[in-house]
Amino acid sequence: MKPTQKILNGRESVKVAIVQTAPVFLDKDRTINKACENIALAAKNNAELIVFGEAFVAGYPYWGEGWESPVDSWMELRTRFFDNSMLIPSEDTERLCEAAAKANAIVVIGCNEMDSRPGVYTIYNTLLYINRDGKVLGRHRKVMPTFVERAVWGWGDGSDLISFQTDIGRIGGLICGENLMTLLRAHLIQQGEDFHIAVFPGAFALHCGPKLEEADLTGEFFWGNASTRAHALESGSFVLSACGYITEDDISEDFPMKQTLNIDYAHGGSSVSAPLGIPLVKPTSGDTIVYAVCPAQMIKVWKAIIDASGHYSRPDIVSLSFHPKPYQKIAEVIEKTQRGELERYADRYEVSLKDVEAVVDQMAP
Repeated sequence: MKPTQKILNGRESVKVAIVQTAPVFLDKDRTINKACENIALAAKNNAELIVFGEAFVAGYPYWGEGWESPVDSWMELRTRFFDNSMLIPSEDTERLCEAAAKANAIVVIGCNEMDSRPGVYTIYNTLLYINRDGKVLGRHRKVMPTFVERAVWGWGDGSDLISFQTDIGRIGGLICGENLMTLLRAHLIQQGEDFHIAVFPGAFALHCGPKLEEADLTGEFFWGNASTRAHALESGSFVLSACGYITEDDISEDFPMKQTLNIDYAHGGSSVSAPLGIPLVKPTSGDTIVYAVCPAQMIKVWKAIIDASGHYSRPDIVSLSFHPKPYQKIAEVIEKTQRGELERYADRYEVSLKDVEAVVDQMAP
């Protein structure tokens, strides 16, 4: 897929905002209320693209899990996590969509998403995209949860690795460690991005100890900062790096397994990088909203030198193959479909008929 619109859709500039504040931890309703309030606040400051961090609704799993976990505390915690995960679509998404429409802004927000298929209760680490008209543009499920995250989240199928055309330009995004997956980034670059959304649970260092993840207050060691600046340089896009923020005061005293929480690195650290890989806004800590004005000229002059999806890509020498397994994507539309129509859906979603038939067989009673 190639971009069909002008850079920033013909706009001279776009003002963006990263909301860096604590969720109401594992309280979906109150967190959505807080998100809606911050959407309105950012819009009052003329932001047209408003971004929240990883799993903002309703909190990143900062706790530790293992076979040694106290069973009573673990059960209570996992029940809260289950009950405060979000369905897409649902009344929860409608509230966020209404806030986006009222603010006349595009919203990208991280959430813990429950699979909506009947009888399936897998939870995903998801980015939800909402257009300024209050309609869902789409979602992206993290394709590979990192390290101990695999005990919490399922794997996305990759069919949602797309960028979205909007009236301020094309918008794509990746979640935390996905920004180190070179081929995923290349796939989004090929589609065209004016804005790349990169979300993280905080700004951390992985080498200094004593804990595996420790706070990086300068951005000097945080690989997320390095990878997002590299993506800005390679893609010629503006990169909004949205980092999580939460403090001890945001966690109730009776929170199950509180003794295992590691939130010291969730101090924020959000930043905005320009297409040359230089910072428009340097890593910023604290409870705040980070703003930046992104001029189209910055993309235009860089594309004149290196256009990574154009004259500098050399597809005659190297090319990227994309192999999604879009079972989740097509399951909803084929649930009530006769087998004679399967070829039409295979063509529509650009997948093989064999994959579609496999999904039908899995869903058969």
